[in-house]
Amino acid sequence: MTSSTSSSRGIYLRVLVAIALGMGASLGLVRLFTFVGGASAETILPEVTEARAALPRIVAEEKDVVLAFGSSMTDAAFGARQFDREMAAQGVEVKSFNFGFGGLNPYFQDYLARRVREAFDEADRRLSLAIVEFTPLQNTKTRYRRALPLVDSYVAMLASDAEIGELVLREPTVGIQTANVRYLRNGISAEMLTWFFGSEVLFPAEQPNSGLPRDEEAERTLEELGPELDRRFDEDYPDYVESAWSWEWQGAGTIPEERSPETLALFEQYYAALRNDRRMADDRLWRIHSADVENLDFEEELLAAFVRIVKTFQAFSDRVAIVVMPRNHAWIGRTPEGEARMRAALHRIREETGATVYDFEDTPRITPEMFADTTHLARYSGDVAYTSLLVEAFAPLFSR
Repeated sequence: MTSSTSSSRGIYLRVLVAIALGMGASLGLVRLFTFVGGASAETILPEVTEARAALPRIVAEEKDVVLAFGSSMTDAAFGARQFDREMAAQGVEVKSFNFGFGGLNPYFQDYLARRVREAFDEADRRLSLAIVEFTPLQNTKTRYRRALPLVDSYVAMLASDAEIGELVLREPTVGIQTANVRYLRNGISAEMLTWFFGSEVLFPAEQPNSGLPRDEEAERTLEELGPELDRRFDEDYPDYVESAWSWEWQGAGTIPEERSPETLALFEQYYAALRNDRRMADDRLWRIHSADVENLDFEEELLAAFVRIVKTFQAFSDRVAIVVMPRNHAWIGRTPEGEARMRAALHRIREETGATVYDFEDTPRITPEMFADTTHLARYSGDVAYTSLLVEAFAPLFSR
């Protein structure tokens, strides 16, 4: 071995050590930053994390289990305890849970559905009924593009170790990157950090503005009623333990029977103020901008993922129903092209899954006054009416 060869190897070794130290320092800084900022699956997806942790208790329930699975629209609309009470009145004893979560498109929900299946399979348990929400605005190309910076992080948080291993074998570059995010970066990818600083801190996106004048009276009402409703909540639920997904409430919210008539009247005023023309017009523009809610140019990746979700539930459920939530026709329209795409998507879903689709978009039982905004149903009105619709639809399935 010549001295020059030995010297070259020494140089290469020092370079390698320097690179390793630099990468280690960079990783350490990222971990420190995310630790100080409290960034983790528990803080980024708190409802999902707590709901997943509750799965062993759910599968251990003695009664038949019903799961409402979907978006924030299901979160707002499905009253689990009301559903159970009204089903019992029909002679059907069930225990239902609300698995509606905001911020997850079907690509991410696909992984969550697999985690639910694993819990039931491990306990050798069948799910009695899965109510799976198809959300048109969640399946568009616009919504898909907006979620791309989150893909590595959300997959790292929601996938199993085995799925990440399979991803490494199938797509080595993507798989290794996802493994790096999961095991070394605590689920926080570089893309998520860049997206957060770019879009949320340095260059926040300008919110669509309808140009309508502010409703000062409605704003005063909201400012007055907000603190009062918070105070009444503390009075009505003194033993409530703060949580993102409440086991006691089965993942859903409070119900009218627990509130006083005076409190319910205040909520009616509160929601009426929320529905002022300026806020609703701005919200509609935001839904068009962020989710293409009226034109519905669907993304193939998301539609395929939704079909996988339904098939996953069919593998361990006695009954699987697909629901389309009521639409706020006063504010959310649909272009002829969007309507055609919607009908084609539902036809495809029926053909590829064999599941029945319960389309409540045009139900006369839900009026615009039962919404909190242009898409979400309001507490104590829209959610009550919608949950009763589900009881009427699904109680006969059990009697058969």
